[in-house]
Amino acid sequence: MSAASTTGSTGYQSSIAETTIAVPPNVSTMSNRMQSRFLDALSGSERGRIFSLAEGVADALDRWASQYPLIRRVRVQPLSLSVVAAAPFDSLEALIATSQVSLWVFTLDDLFDEEGLSSGLLVRRARRFRQIARGALRGAEEDQLGVALADVRDALMSFPLFTVLANEWSNALIGTIDGMVREHCWRRQFRRRGVEALPSYEDYVANGRYSIGGPPHIWSAVITTNDPSTTEHLNLLRPMEELASRCVRLANDLRSYAKEVQEEKVNSLLLLSCRSEDQELTSSARYARAETAIREEIARGLRNLDELYARACTRTRRPETAIARIAHFVCEFYTQYDYHTFPA
Repeated sequence: MSAASTTGSTGYQSSIAETTIAVPPNVSTMSNRMQSRFLDALSGSERGRIFSLAEGVADALDRWASQYPLIRRVRVQPLSLSVVAAAPFDSLEALIATSQVSLWVFTLDDLFDEEGLSSGLLVRRARRFRQIARGALRGAEEDQLGVALADVRDALMSFPLFTVLANEWSNALIGTIDGMVREHCWRRQFRRRGVEALPSYEDYVANGRYSIGGPPHIWSAVITTNDPSTTEHLNLLRPMEELASRCVRLANDLRSYAKEVQEEKVNSLLLLSCRSEDQELTSSARYARAETAIREEIARGLRNLDELYARACTRTRRPETAIARIAHFVCEFYTQYDYHTFPA
């Protein structure tokens, strides 16, 4: 596979291989309302291919999501664009399968965020989802999200790498389920006991890289690249996944801080502001200091991710590229948009 041009500000290669998948020829409606330095740094042909292919993914993803009323389809277009921007060399089938994973994670996050179910029922559902992730159980008819997860897993099973990376993927998804359960508990404790119940910043971020859904998305993307040398390079791909997921978590926290304060949710900015050594500062000053620290950590994390990417040594370099690109794209996306209110 030949390497294409370098994506200016990010410093990693954008290797695009033409596929035989037909993509819609029309100018994408997404391109009319999407501002992105990431995309602007690409060639016009690559940018056009991404938008066109994203429309194809969104169409298929929307049809799939329509079977499950719990899934909020407002996320379909921005999620499709994110997945395609990260791996525009993949087949339509691969991109749809990867997108389904993240759309499912978004829906699970809604269940926890909005507290429409009792804590006991949430915990029981989480237990069932873990079993489905491992392939030990199918979804029950009365649990549409469980049925959707079984469907998600079935789609990934059609890719050869799933056989050898099934444990990596299921552990990542179970880590996300467990991370959401843990955040739910922190939230309840914070409401009852206040600041003293908050976790440490490091504990929060270590858990948060899972609860944001980074690991299951990334391992799905790695599986669907179909690179036969992937398992020989897990010692590079694992730290790349950890860095990428951590950066995305922090970028999401910057975007959602105001909303999460109202919902009494734990957030990295809240933790840094509350634990500031200089409590004589005003709350706005403490917040500004925390925001600066987190922006610096994201920038540092992305630089470290690029350094790992420079050591890419899988046969196609697609697994490393998909990881680096999703982190850069989503971190920038969160500076202007979110996946709940992207203009449709």
